[in-house]
Amino acid sequence: MRSRSKLRPKTNIDPMNMLWIILALLTAILLICRIAEKSQQQAVLPPASIYINILNSSGRIEKIELETFICGVVAAEAPASFADEALKAQAVAARTYVLSHCPPYGENRHDNAAVCCDSSHCQAYASDDELKQRWGKKYEEYRNKITAAVADTAGIILCWQKEIAQAPFFSTCGGRTENAESCWGKYFPYLISVDCGYCGASPRFSACRSFTLSEAAALLEAEINDLYNMRTESYTPGGRISLLSVGGKQYTGTEIRSRLGLDSATFNWLIFADDITFTTIGYGHGVGMCQYGANGMAENGYNYQEILAHYYPGTSLTDINRQTAGK
Repeated sequence: MRSRSKLRPKTNIDPMNMLWIILALLTAILLICRIAEKSQQQAVLPPASIYINILNSSGRIEKIELETFICGVVAAEAPASFADEALKAQAVAARTYVLSHCPPYGENRHDNAAVCCDSSHCQAYASDDELKQRWGKKYEEYRNKITAAVADTAGIILCWQKEIAQAPFFSTCGGRTENAESCWGKYFPYLISVDCGYCGASPRFSACRSFTLSEAAALLEAEINDLYNMRTESYTPGGRISLLSVGGKQYTGTEIRSRLGLDSATFNWLIFADDITFTTIGYGHGVGMCQYGANGMAENGYNYQEILAHYYPGTSLTDINRQTAGK
């Protein structure tokens, strides 16, 4: 019986050629993967640094990199001892504020400068030299802490319905923030009065300021006898004085605060002998983010996104770096 030999499939491809084909395919696959990875990395790279014009403390226009400026604003506007999440919230609010006054987002507040460095008008800002004097031996520690907070939120701003939001902030609300229209006469759906039970540790939570009756009467353009009949006509949603009658005139609480240099428009008064003493609750205009409230929230475990959502209800966070990179 004839033995059968094992059948082998016939092929025209040389084994050595097959090896080279496999190696070529593997090389091509590896090259495609590397190209895809590189493209993905390029899609999320931040854009070139953004530069803005500011009006510095010397009254000159200065061109400065945005995130560098935000570091100086956070350092000047908030205590460096604040919790990290509060400093991050401050960074986002400050970045939103300045960009809302930069083309193409908004209009400059000072001719060719977006903002000035006067906290009573725009935002406070401190240079490195100023911070070295202020912080002394803690300069490196505090500088690194604030730089990290700004870096962790780089490019992030607050938006309302895809438009950049207004993001005012202030020191201490004393228990409740204020509606924008009650303070400035203009309504914003996200700048509304919200409860805040976190700013009790603020050193500016309450204060007293005394005047002689003649001093107060002069500042209010009234007669001394009018002060004895001074009365509150109405309150704002945030509990501040809305209208106050002095003699035959009516003033808003904001006007009284400005005329008398009071810490806030939440106040009452007591006349004793020839003096009148005003007791205030809170410090600042009361609209937007309460800075000491933000720190209190951070110390109670809230992150910066939750803090901002509380003080600017209905807003969303947008990363302008990713937007620019995707164009």
